[in-house]
Amino acid sequence: MQAITVSPTQLLTIFLGKEVQLNQLADGLYLLAAQKNNSPQLPSEMAGAIVALTAGQVTLVSLVHPFAVADQTGIFNVDDAQIHREPYNWFGPQALVIEKKLQDFLKDYDGPRDDQQGVPRQYIPDEIARPVLLSDRYWQDYIPFVNDPDGQFAAQIKPIFTK
Repeated sequence: MQAITVSPTQLLTIFLGKEVQLNQLADGLYLLAAQKNNSPQLPSEMAGAIVALTAGQVTLVSLVHPFAVADQTGIFNVDDAQIHREPYNWFGPQALVIEKKLQDFLKDYDGPRDDQQGVPRQYIPDEIARPVLLSDRYWQDYIPFVNDPDGQFAAQIKPIFTK
């Protein structure tokens, strides 16, 4: 797939579903990656999304599981085997819906509990647990790409399932 690097703020803006203009490219599908940078709390040299570009207007097609992309300029190719689309946008409203479904389930749950008073995984329906497990995996794999000199970003990322 053809790829381009954009500023990390542009990449995050796209993740959030807001408008971004990219004028230097032809129309089509592109893999976007964050440019190398040292800005705190922002990703660097990380592939992050597949977008459709039409007349300079960017539309998010899919978040991709984070992977390293060396900082480059212009259009370059990335091996398609490295690209794994995420089934949900973990920065968008879909993630909130998934979290709410789990919270609603936990609120009404009255079955067995583990040593920390959590609900053992085997008692959580798969349609609720699977997306949460994917979210946990995404955020754990995203952490190494964020410039986080003081560890504050990583400290905020707590997996919902620890086992």
